[in-house]
Amino acid sequence: MNIQEYIESGVLELYAAGGLTPHQSAEVEQVAAQHPEVRAALDTCLRAMEAYALTHASAPRPELEDRILKQLQAASAVRQEETAPAGKVFPLDTFASAVPQANTSNRWWQIAAVVVLLISVASNVYLYTSLQETREELFSSRQNARQYALQVNRLEQQNVQSESLLGVLRNPQTLAVQLKGVAQHPQAQAIVFWNQGTKEVYFDPSGLPAAPAGKQYQLWALVNGKPVDAGVVTSTDSSLLRLKTVAEAQAFAVTLEQEGGSPVPTLEEMYVMGESSAR
Repeated sequence: MNIQEYIESGVLELYAAGGLTPHQSAEVEQVAAQHPEVRAALDTCLRAMEAYALTHASAPRPELEDRILKQLQAASAVRQEETAPAGKVFPLDTFASAVPQANTSNRWWQIAAVVVLLISVASNVYLYTSLQETREELFSSRQNARQYALQVNRLEQQNVQSESLLGVLRNPQTLAVQLKGVAQHPQAQAIVFWNQGTKEVYFDPSGLPAAPAGKQYQLWALVNGKPVDAGVVTSTDSSLLRLKTVAEAQAFAVTLEQEGGSPVPTLEEMYVMGESSAR
């Protein structure tokens, strides 16, 4: 726990103002018992609350005091009538003379202090609730902004891939070689885009099934009947991958190899193959 952040969080002021639940107050008392710094800060808050009540206490208007006293006298008279023996009623003047008149200013100071304390508690609870709501809204806004940024980044990547693919397809020197599934994998398919001018090779693996764990697809260019490594396929989720350059090829094939590729193809794990028209 960061003691300084806890002290500055406002929870001690709410405790002093009576704005916490019994459970929350117990937690504050437990933390104060364990950390002298919190105990000292809590004592300061309690003294400040007491000083605030003393400073802002003011006597009420005289007519308000008279009105409250009359209501107390009337209520007491009713209780006397209910509890007095049958046929005997205490005179109102007698009861009024029994009401303590001394120390009136002290009593009104206490009432004013309670009023000030209640106002302070209500204000602190409102501010604390508003702070919590603001923190939640800020956290939610940051989460939404992060998700939005990720979505924009994905769209930008897709846009770059689409533009690259269009550029490759529109190039008059680009040859599209369709690779079809062999007998063991008839549903598999892929496309090789081979630029015969720059010798660049782009590969679309989206028609291949996902490679098992620890395995990778590898593209081969068949040159005069010999397989030449054209690069490993890092992902089948991408729509277009740039692999190794190929100077010449009569056909292309894809095999499933151990992760990292192989110097020679595993013919038993061939998935697709297709002849190029550049021979």
